[in-house]
Amino acid sequence: MRTGVPSLVLRVRTRFHTALDRLSLNRHALIGSALARIILGGLGFYLYARDYTQRAYLWGPDGVWPWQNFTAPDGQQGFSLYSVSRSSTWFEIVFHLGMIFALLFMLGWKTRVMNVLHYVFLWSLHQRNPVLLDGGDNITVIVLVFFIFVDSGARFSLDSRRKKTDKPVDPNSFLFRIGSLLHNAGILAAILQICTVYLVSGMYKVQGPKWQNGTALYYILRTNEFGWPGVNRFIYESATLVVAITYATVFFQLAFTFLLLNRKWRVFAVAGGILMHFGIAVHMAGLITFSLTVVAVELVIMSDAHYLRMSRALRHLEGRPRTAEPGTARADGPATPDPGEKAPPSPVPDPVLLSS
Repeated sequence: MRTGVPSLVLRVRTRFHTALDRLSLNRHALIGSALARIILGGLGFYLYARDYTQRAYLWGPDGVWPWQNFTAPDGQQGFSLYSVSRSSTWFEIVFHLGMIFALLFMLGWKTRVMNVLHYVFLWSLHQRNPVLLDGGDNITVIVLVFFIFVDSGARFSLDSRRKKTDKPVDPNSFLFRIGSLLHNAGILAAILQICTVYLVSGMYKVQGPKWQNGTALYYILRTNEFGWPGVNRFIYESATLVVAITYATVFFQLAFTFLLLNRKWRVFAVAGGILMHFGIAVHMAGLITFSLTVVAVELVIMSDAHYLRMSRALRHLEGRPRTAEPGTARADGPATPDPGEKAPPSPVPDPVLLSS
């Protein structure tokens, strides 16, 4: 018994150090986080551009949401830059700065700084008129907080182009390893957020009578505010399709989190989520931005290896010659280096939720 305790402590300590190396030597989901950054930044810019001609009416100091409601001491609104002054000039400055920061965040210029600024200005805009928001806006401001710690500018960004000429970073340095831990923690937090959304949504649906009897989709597709006239009827006129899709939606949302725990099913879970939200975007046109927001967060679930395999598959389908991806081994030589990679590939596998 005495010899068993030290052995158990040694195994626990070994596993802890192994897990720590997994999270500190590698920054996972760099491609997925970059794609999510592009989509989230693009949606933020779209919000400003969509309401640009009506910005004073929708968001301005004398807009449709009364100023006294916005600044009431007992109101539900949090701090907003728009509450600093009721001046139209101040409103125009803040609105246009928010628009610029959203665009720069999408392009990946000074990504972490733009992440913070985009979050502050977008949060301020949301507080100015909360009646215009939907669930996608709530997810966005939550995920943007997590992305402050994520290296979302490592791929497909202006920052990544600049870093190609910078001095390589030592992957064993203390600062890099701390940054990697924060990056992976932010990725994991974003994944847990989308899992929470699915699980809570599924639990609420289970309690609804219309979801229980399989008719919920019928009433959803008949909603004039979001429906697509002339198209939705091809689904709601079929009782079999309505019942099947209604039940499939509930089962998928409840199972999504558990499917991610299995590497073989993870790809199907993400593909199913993307297809489901594509259907929502098509048949409920008013929820396009919500669907794209959820899809953006789902993209961080897949590891870089998944995206590289998909890239090779697409090249093969297009008939292009198969070239080695950055950081992968070639048949006739050593691995091709990736000039934008901060750390060399590590033989240590990805953690449970982030690996392929």
